[in-house]
Amino acid sequence: MTLVSSIQRFSVNDGPGVRTVVFTKGCSLHCYWCHNPESIKPLPQIQFFAAKCISCQACASECPIPEGLARFNPSCKACGKCAKACYSGALKLVGKSYLIPDLVAELQKDKGMMDRSGGGVTFSGGEPLLHPQYVSQAMSELKREGISSCIETAGNVPWDAFQLVLPLAKLFLFDVKAAQESQHRRGTGSGNGLILSNLKKLREAGAPVVLRVPVVPGFNCDVDSIAAIGKIALLPGNKKQKIELLPFHGMCAGKYESLGLEFPAADTETPDEATMERLRRTLRDMGLDA
Repeated sequence: MTLVSSIQRFSVNDGPGVRTVVFTKGCSLHCYWCHNPESIKPLPQIQFFAAKCISCQACASECPIPEGLARFNPSCKACGKCAKACYSGALKLVGKSYLIPDLVAELQKDKGMMDRSGGGVTFSGGEPLLHPQYVSQAMSELKREGISSCIETAGNVPWDAFQLVLPLAKLFLFDVKAAQESQHRRGTGSGNGLILSNLKKLREAGAPVVLRVPVVPGFNCDVDSIAAIGKIALLPGNKKQKIELLPFHGMCAGKYESLGLEFPAADTETPDEATMERLRRTLRDMGLDA
């Protein structure tokens, strides 16, 4: 079953134009700096926002757990009864199942905005290509309605998943987090062999690709790491590969707290603009569109 953690409207950083982003649940990597922790697990989850709680106990009266309140109780099955009963919005069920016609109908609400801006829908996550059949079917339906689709992916999925969406995707926003296998495994819990293989095949297929690099101090926020990624990004001839450097930020810390999780990168600082410009210049000097 494919679950959607959220639908985000009016995005201008996830492909061309103004876009509506569909975040699916489930990921094949475990990046310690992840900015979307609510999308990592492929299961429903309850978020608790303590600042909104008014202590009315309405949730406890509906909770099927004997203690009377799930929140971060290991016995919680995320049935959502507490969230439905919550008057203040302190409890939220993350993970909704949409039939494809229902999802497309929801996304069609934004078609006017998409048409005016040259935008569309972007499937993100988590990892949307863990759900290739669902995503490709949704993209096909959107295409019939005149809505284009982009895929935002970390690439750590079988090539078969890419083949399903390849004829339908206007653009692939492809994450590259590290060039070295050992470095990538240290930061994400997985090697990068499959990722780099998929990137190579995408290029050979002529797919439009923008590379995206999360810049994380203590992991890859240095000239050598970024230059190594730049070597992967280089294309034959004079064609310039577009590559976006995305500075780490800690604004997602509240999401971890709401899920009862520790944020492994809590002490990591956002790289300053001078550092980011130095890294961008490193890529530009290599002939890349950074």
